[in-house]
Amino acid sequence: MKQTTNLGLTIIALIFVVIFTLQNTTEVSITLLFWNIKTSLALLIFSLFSFGIIIAIFVLTPIIIALKSTLKKDKKIISELQETSDAYSEKQVENN
Repeated sequence: MKQTTNLGLTIIALIFVVIFTLQNTTEVSITLLFWNIKTSLALLIFSLFSFGIIIAIFVLTPIIIALKSTLKKDKKIISELQETSDAYSEKQVENN
């Protein structure tokens, strides 16, 4: 359910980006240091949006991997503690 909600929101966001991009097709001049580039505003908006997504992926991927590793370790510790607790409970029942 969560994945379909995320997919739906992503599709809606992309539709808004495409509509916004197509409505802004005027030519703009971009100057950065020694470069001067003339391009359509639509291409600039779409390129910057795509670049932002790529940066987010590169930034978030190591964090996600680290969190998954921590989760795996925590699940192992919980499992070991549960086994210890069960063994202790069984000893308590045998002693009574």
